[in-house]
Amino acid sequence: MMFSKTKPWRRVAIATVAAATVATLVGCSAQADEPQTDGEISGKITVWTWNAPGEGLRAAIPAFQELHPDVEIDVQDVGNPAIWEKITTGMAAGGSGLADVLNIGIDYMGNYAEKFPDQLVDLRDFGADELAAEFPAGAWKSGSGADGQVYGIPYEVNAAGFFFRKDLFEAAGLEYAGIETWDDLLDAGVVLKEKTGASLFSMDKAGTVGDSAGLFELLINLQGAFYFNADGEITMNGEEGVRALEIIKKANDLGLVEDVPGTWDNLLITLRGERDVATSSSGGWLSGVIESEAPDMAGKWGVSPPKAVTSGGLTGAVNGGTYLSVPSSSPNQATAWAFINFALGTLEGQQLVYDGGGMFPGFAPMLESPGFVAPNEYFGGTEVNQIFIDELNQDTPVVNYTSDYARALKAYVDAQTRVLLQGADPQTELDAAAEQVAQATGRTLAE
Repeated sequence: MMFSKTKPWRRVAIATVAAATVATLVGCSAQADEPQTDGEISGKITVWTWNAPGEGLRAAIPAFQELHPDVEIDVQDVGNPAIWEKITTGMAAGGSGLADVLNIGIDYMGNYAEKFPDQLVDLRDFGADELAAEFPAGAWKSGSGADGQVYGIPYEVNAAGFFFRKDLFEAAGLEYAGIETWDDLLDAGVVLKEKTGASLFSMDKAGTVGDSAGLFELLINLQGAFYFNADGEITMNGEEGVRALEIIKKANDLGLVEDVPGTWDNLLITLRGERDVATSSSGGWLSGVIESEAPDMAGKWGVSPPKAVTSGGLTGAVNGGTYLSVPSSSPNQATAWAFINFALGTLEGQQLVYDGGGMFPGFAPMLESPGFVAPNEYFGGTEVNQIFIDELNQDTPVVNYTSDYARALKAYVDAQTRVLLQGADPQTELDAAAEQVAQATGRTLAE
């Protein structure tokens, strides 16, 4: 099993907000073409993506060309994060220069759909809504418009992975499987610190990158909430958000959080066991990274669903993903859709894409296919894929990133920094952050 080694898409959100905002002002006047649903499946299409997802799509091309021999497909590795600025610039220019197929991150989908409402093809015009039942509802809805438009088909669907050092828990005499809630986990963290000296978490306390909010997003998601609700109202300072930040503050006050700048190299150092940190939470893709980057740690890392915030609560959360979309400016929309439909909407295509790139799929026939769930010897025989499937099958909330996710993320990270470094009160800081987002965006605070 192989997963993307691309740095998480979330890291670039803050850096690109300014460019996206400027481009938005230009893009409001863009005119879109009518969908070309009756076009012939032929000619050349281009695909914008990045390394591992691109490898997956290339793997599906030969089989697709057996069905449509007159089609030429050019999969271009634009790079991540460069792709976001390039798509934004193209949309701001009325679609000029965009590829025929765009690989779009879940956090950018809301921004593009809201700011450039005519720039993405509503794939219902090609019958894409018939695929809805084959994908997790939350992932499908996050790629859809307010009125049910289908702006993208889920390509990568990441459930939250919670990784833990089995060797450290065992050295501390702790039974990881018996830990039910986050309160239990913090209690275990105190013992683990006393017995082994290891920290329970690592975090970039100064908030130099957007990933500093990863633990908060996991904790608030496990309570069925996010920065915004389904109506786009601000909810980051609701009881779920406050409880999430209080858990993080408690862990920090107990001395369980190691301050580690949020770089990719620092993550790898931790995964390789060169720094004793007992857990790491991320998307499921991290399991593949651990296998490939820390081979000497085989048998020492375990993976599980995240613990519930409260007893009986959710133990699953969506942790990012990407979509394949067709811009309205594409002169060959029918062929672009045909390729997307083959790659993501058929078992043959999904198998080829998964084998080629390793993106965790959401397509139900693929998840249920023979061999997709198998014991993973690196993680002590755990059926890793089954963990993520079970998470996706839980009633996890729709994650509504909206077009203002980057602003909310920045406001939150600043608030968290004040809590962790200055001992500030979580409720006070989140109220201030929410008000800051409201003033900047015109959005209302949820009641």
